[in-house]
Amino acid sequence: MKKKLRLPILLLAVVIMLSIFYIKEARNKQPDAPVNGTNVETSTLNPEFTEARLLSIEEANTQIKEWEASIAGGNLTAAEVEATTKKINQLRETKHKEVALEESLMELNQYDDVLVLLGEEYLVIDIYTEEDIVVSKFIEMAKMAKQSFGSDCKVKVKTSSNLE
Repeated sequence: MKKKLRLPILLLAVVIMLSIFYIKEARNKQPDAPVNGTNVETSTLNPEFTEARLLSIEEANTQIKEWEASIAGGNLTAAEVEATTKKINQLRETKHKEVALEESLMELNQYDDVLVLLGEEYLVIDIYTEEDIVVSKFIEMAKMAKQSFGSDCKVKVKTSSNLE
């Protein structure tokens, strides 16, 4: 019974840690006191990115719970259990790679926020910044993504800003 509880507890801990991280980041980037009424900046993080991240994590957790329930049901063969366990591990690894790539891109390029999500067709890298990005940076980001997710991964890099 203890082994069955480890995975849900681990997933809950990861979700809590990511939530705390994003909340702390949002608070750290808020100004202490506005200089004047026209220079108020609530956060440099894009709330749409945060919502997309949380939705992605929630979808992954739901999928993992479904797979774990099918394993716990005892109706699967040993090969099916192994294949399902492999899917669970791959999904977790994908989520870790997304977060790691986001952090790397923000740290290397000093972007306000970065969203990395792997879809069915391609990997989306959305940069939230007010600065113009040169083509060589887009190529560099695509190369980093291919290193993390494999050379056959299609990458779509785009930018968003609060000027839109």
